[in-house]
Amino acid sequence: MPINKKIQLTEAERKVLRTLARGGAMSPSLVTVETWGLPGETLKLLKELADVGLVLLRADPTSADGKLVALSAQARDLLAQEA
Repeated sequence: MPINKKIQLTEAERKVLRTLARGGAMSPSLVTVETWGLPGETLKLLKELADVGLVLLRADPTSADGKLVALSAQARDLLAQEA
């Protein structure tokens, strides 16, 4: 999906997206560990990224968080454009 408008990402948002691009789908708590973030801030950031379509938050009964986070195709395109 081509990106029609310029998306301005914060450094924290880029860090989360790059972490998911490197590691694949993971729980929100693992995203927190991998990015050295704070749990509440990371969850808020993930929800904001999901709201704009850059990550997918799915239910995952095997995760302690009950959720699984994955990078969207739009986020992959965005990261490729920045490279």
